[in-house]
Amino acid sequence: MRNLVSTYNRVSVKDELIDRILLTGTSIGFGVLIISLFPLDKQPLNLDLLLDCTAISFLFLTYFYRQKLTIYFKTNTILILVFAVVVSDLLEDGLYTPDSSLMVILPFLSILVYNFRVTFWIFLFCVATYFGIGVAIETGILESENYVVGTNSLFRWAEQIIALSVVIFVITLFLQKYMSVNNELIHSLENQNQELINRDTLLTAITQNIPRSYLSVFDENLVVQFTGGSEFDHHRINPDSFNGLRLEEIFKDVETKIYQSIKEAYEATLQGESQILEVQIEGNYYLHKTMPLTQHDGRINSMLSVVENITEQVKTKELIERNLEEKNVLLQEIHHRVKNNLAIVSGLLTLQNARVKNEELKHIINKSVNRILSIAKVHELLYESNDFTQIPFEEYVKELSNTVLESMNSDEKNISFSCNIEIDSISINHGIPLGIVFNELITNSIKYGFNGKENGLITIRAFSKNGINHIEYLDNGVGIASFDTTYAKGLGFTLINSLLSQIDATSVYATDNGFKLSFTFPARLNQA
Repeated sequence: MRNLVSTYNRVSVKDELIDRILLTGTSIGFGVLIISLFPLDKQPLNLDLLLDCTAISFLFLTYFYRQKLTIYFKTNTILILVFAVVVSDLLEDGLYTPDSSLMVILPFLSILVYNFRVTFWIFLFCVATYFGIGVAIETGILESENYVVGTNSLFRWAEQIIALSVVIFVITLFLQKYMSVNNELIHSLENQNQELINRDTLLTAITQNIPRSYLSVFDENLVVQFTGGSEFDHHRINPDSFNGLRLEEIFKDVETKIYQSIKEAYEATLQGESQILEVQIEGNYYLHKTMPLTQHDGRINSMLSVVENITEQVKTKELIERNLEEKNVLLQEIHHRVKNNLAIVSGLLTLQNARVKNEELKHIINKSVNRILSIAKVHELLYESNDFTQIPFEEYVKELSNTVLESMNSDEKNISFSCNIEIDSISINHGIPLGIVFNELITNSIKYGFNGKENGLITIRAFSKNGINHIEYLDNGVGIASFDTTYAKGLGFTLINSLLSQIDATSVYATDNGFKLSFTFPARLNQA
């Protein structure tokens, strides 16, 4: 389509040029014909004069109906009539005719509508005809009324042919080169113009369809030069109505404080600093994003402003925050109630334990109470925390250790704790199993690990590396002599292993010098 348009444009230019040549040449020819008729009483009516009159009349008619005729028809008409006039004058006057110079017009017209090859053949045909008439007149085959045979030789014909050929050849080459360069220039300009049209169409489509936005370009005086954006269509506003308005005219109904903040942001943009500004106008929220537009010489004489209507996003954010706050309060209340319910259960077990006379049974009940309290401690810490998914690990271990020591150290043994916790927090999925595991380990150490020792030390270490948590529990007690038997029969170790398997842990025991349990597990628990 673009090639058709460009071809049409070139033909229309050539067509206009042919029309002007047709009018100008015919008018001059008519004037020359009138002058040649004076004095009228001495001018006989002959075939040459009749042909001249016919040619000029036909050319005038061609110009008169030029809008209905093609460029090829008009050009060929001029070529044929000019060629006929020249031939007629040659037959009448021979070398004496001044009309032979009209042959220069022939290649000029031909090159406008035909290529160089066609023009060359037309030029060759004219030269051959010109020379052929000269030979025919010199040899007596043709007679010329006003030309005396013998006064000039064929060399004069050849000389004139060569002179005309040189002129015609130079003109043709010049026009051919000129038209070639001109066509390349036109083609280049058409390509650039088409690219600009495509780019302008693309930019227009982009600017007119930026969602929930007003787009504007301001000059250095904060006067609108261009507007676009889907918000104009959404509010049925003609964006062109803002072109030429100053910034204060656009925000004339806005509070002075808000307008000043917008103006300061826009002025800062013209100084080369992009700005982001959120303002509230008439219950709606707008986000102004501006950027300076730099010219090729580095000067900033305009800026781009994109004003996005973010009312929907702000309201949605506020709604999400309210819902999240409500859920946090609800979750906090759940943890609080779970902690209280577990405290009630542990309290009931403690009351029941006061009536029990059997020491072994008391010990079992105390262990159960501590297990419940280790779970309750998780919910207590979550209730007191701002993050209901993460438990502060060091605080949890210390409080749990103190709770177990106070409840299980009935013999008042001299036992101390050492904690080296390098893990900030753990999830509730890890916290409850680990709490019960530590409860079992500390209970066993207090009851069995320090028999016959004056001082006892329980150490808990924890660190994380490459996404794996490393835990070490050890005491400096007497160890376990027959660990395999105790491991097989003891309910505590069965419970520990079951809980460690829940968090995908790998464990290693050492019981020769004191007791040590080392285990590792993924920092992120894989949930099914």
